[in-house]
Amino acid sequence: MNIRTHISVGSLLVMSAGLAHSDLTFSAPAMDTPYINTQLNKNWSQGLGNYWKYIITGYEYRIYAGVPNGGKVKGSALRYKTGNASFPGLTQMTAKINGQTIASGSLSASYISDNTGQQSVTFSSPLILQNQDITASFNYSSNMIGGSDYVILHGSALSAPPIPIGILIAPSYVRNGGSPTLQWFITKSLGGDIIEVIIPPVTEIESPNSGHGHSNNGHGNNVDGIDVSNPGKSAAKWAQKGYYDTDYDGDGVPEDDEGHGGGSAISKNKNENPE
Repeated sequence: MNIRTHISVGSLLVMSAGLAHSDLTFSAPAMDTPYINTQLNKNWSQGLGNYWKYIITGYEYRIYAGVPNGGKVKGSALRYKTGNASFPGLTQMTAKINGQTIASGSLSASYISDNTGQQSVTFSSPLILQNQDITASFNYSSNMIGGSDYVILHGSALSAPPIPIGILIAPSYVRNGGSPTLQWFITKSLGGDIIEVIIPPVTEIESPNSGHGHSNNGHGNNVDGIDVSNPGKSAAKWAQKGYYDTDYDGDGVPEDDEGHGGGSAISKNKNENPE
């Protein structure tokens, strides 16, 4: 994400001070360096490129009196080159973005110390241009030399939508048919846009034998699944098939492990295997 903002007033004035006829220094969002005009009359424009969002939040400017072009300064007064008649100093400036006037100002001067003072304006509603090629321009005219004037357009230029910065927390898996619960903590998002996120959950496949069931296929509460005491499956019938209850203690005699009466404990009266 590329964000460009205006250059500070101090930087502009330092650059201006190094030039003898720095009549206007101009800066706007997305300009790599300020433009320094050394001509008394100048119509200037520059394409700044295409921007996803170009924002102007306000401006500031200051216009100073200078030495009359073809005249002189006598004492502190502006005079024509010959005689003592006053010289009517005049400087006018207009700054635009995509042809729309952002700032304009003028100075009528009679003394070398005259200036507009710093004029600073913050818009109640910023100018926002989206997905457009941006052109900055100004019109400048003056009959005074070396005024060291400046105009700055405040704002920012975003070449692409900003990427939110934050944390996304999601469960590692979710049951088949369930819905995951997502937690999204955004700590920074310059664009203020809604970003839709789709995350396919990892599905937990449920085992065929999971859930409630019976360990002995419905035959009582036997541990081993062979019911020697169930009336529906008598010991004699199991014996005819060669099946007996389980010999737990290894003495050769199978024990009846069904809990009689309460159904919660193995019977203390074990039935021995028929001979």
